[in-house]
Amino acid sequence: TMVTAGVYLVARAAPIFAGAPEASLLVSTIGALTALFAATIALRQWDIKKVLAYSTVSQLGYMFVGVGAGAYTAGVFHLVTHAFFKALLFLGAGSVIHAMHHAYHQTHRHDDPQDMRNMGGLARFMPATATAMTLATLAIAGIPPLAGFFSKDEILAAVFSRAHGSPLASATLLGIPGSMVLYTVYGVGILTALLTAIYMTRMLLFTFYGSNRTGEAEQAALHEAPAVMTAPVLVLALLTVAGGWLNLPALLPMGPVGLLEQWLEPVTGTSARALSGAGHLDHTTELVLVGVAVGVALLGMTIAAVRYRQPGADQSAATKDTTLLARAYGVDALVDALIVRPVQAFAGVVLDRGIDRTVDRGFSAGGSLLSRTASLMGARLQDGDMGKYAWMLAAGALALIAALTLT
Repeated sequence: TMVTAGVYLVARAAPIFAGAPEASLLVSTIGALTALFAATIALRQWDIKKVLAYSTVSQLGYMFVGVGAGAYTAGVFHLVTHAFFKALLFLGAGSVIHAMHHAYHQTHRHDDPQDMRNMGGLARFMPATATAMTLATLAIAGIPPLAGFFSKDEILAAVFSRAHGSPLASATLLGIPGSMVLYTVYGVGILTALLTAIYMTRMLLFTFYGSNRTGEAEQAALHEAPAVMTAPVLVLALLTVAGGWLNLPALLPMGPVGLLEQWLEPVTGTSARALSGAGHLDHTTELVLVGVAVGVALLGMTIAAVRYRQPGADQSAATKDTTLLARAYGVDALVDALIVRPVQAFAGVVLDRGIDRTVDRGFSAGGSLLSRTASLMGARLQDGDMGKYAWMLAAGALALIAALTLT
């Protein structure tokens, strides 16, 4: 809820952003850079949940690309479909970690149950989870007719169409023409789609396919997660398959067209039309853009299949990955050096030695008495006596009236 609140905020404040094309361009640009930045980090993560976490950040960038380009329905649409397949992926990863932890517990091994280099071949032991996560991987990669294909394609097409003949194209960002900014955002979006297909296929291959690396003794303890864990995953798999029907484009009339767009029309319709201007795509261009998006997804999956079909020596769990991407460009280390350690040092010197050992001892007796008195007063006032509550309410109202009258 918290991480998607910004997407909702921009869509809900569409009239404000529609009146400020430069701000909308900035939102879309930051979204594109975020999508690319997080996708590159996900390429080299080995913890299955970290892959999905950075993937979430990347897909949030896609959503901001959409709402920043004035395609509010497309941004919200991707938020909804992403909720389906990413929740599936996280819950599926939880099932995998549960199975791995159980297997290692049975044999008293202490290997990392979240490291994908310790997995492999789990589809034989967890077929339902493997099938569901394969569907989710195809969806996030943008393979039709799964939900992620429709929402991601709608965002990219909207950005491309607004790159000419729209207020966004006529605006500037730091002196750069809006049309150039939008074409760049579209290019970054396509590149991010390629990387998404690569790192998600990599996750799938290392976890579920190929030879098993859990250990021979541990294989006997590997099994599907309990129904209470697997059932929600299967429900989300159905939504991953059918979620795209919430807002089918006119280009592919496979059912009701634009249901979500019609529902959001009272809130975002006018603003979306204002930012789209005269920019539109003809039927041929739309088909070409769809073909490019699907082709990029298939290319990324092929690259991953060739590169990771058999783990190499550098992909052993015993080998610590010190590459720049594995270290997330050093961002965590930078935050630790500039914020975490200084705050801990400050807390150790000032709070622990200063306040806890000196000031707190002096006030502990008085503070204890004060807290006990306040607790007693609260217990006496909040005793469930409705008559007492009514008198207190009346007294408060009279005091408020008296204060307003005297002033």
